[in-house]
Amino acid sequence: MTGDQAAGRAASTVAASADPAVDAIIQQVRVAITEHTLGDARDRINQGLALAPDNLTLLDLGGFVCFFLGDYVTTESYCRRALAVKPDHAYACKGLGLALARQGRVDEGVQSLERSIALAPQWVDSYWDLAVALLEAGRPDEALQAVERAEKAVPGEAQRLRALAQTIRTRSRR
Repeated sequence: MTGDQAAGRAASTVAASADPAVDAIIQQVRVAITEHTLGDARDRINQGLALAPDNLTLLDLGGFVCFFLGDYVTTESYCRRALAVKPDHAYACKGLGLALARQGRVDEGVQSLERSIALAPQWVDSYWDLAVALLEAGRPDEALQAVERAEKAVPGEAQRLRALAQTIRTRSRR
């Protein structure tokens, strides 16, 4: 799944808001992401959150955009705000885990990614991101274990997961 697809999935997890202005801003954010104008997307997210501070779609999109801008501290903030709105939100747990891992707080990140897996065991993205976080932390054996778990939980993704496992093996030999 590409980042654009992930953002679309995250944004579609919540029904339209009661405010047409917020809905219009969400659409503008989606367009900006598709056009890879992430700074513009971030500005529009801030506009929307000024109107609707607890809008889960905007919080998800904010975390996504900030992650791809390399702003992991702000990503963490968006994910925590989303979890305050919806504590069992797998997408926010996944984003939080990645943000924490990228800040060097790998064990906390792994814990959050594992929570995402527990909340949505058939969602391959959480396993994938767990494997990547572990690989980036220099823990390739654990990364391979995450891939193996994913293959069992989501057999339809076996081909993609085998490719990830091969990448992990290749990188761990360097």
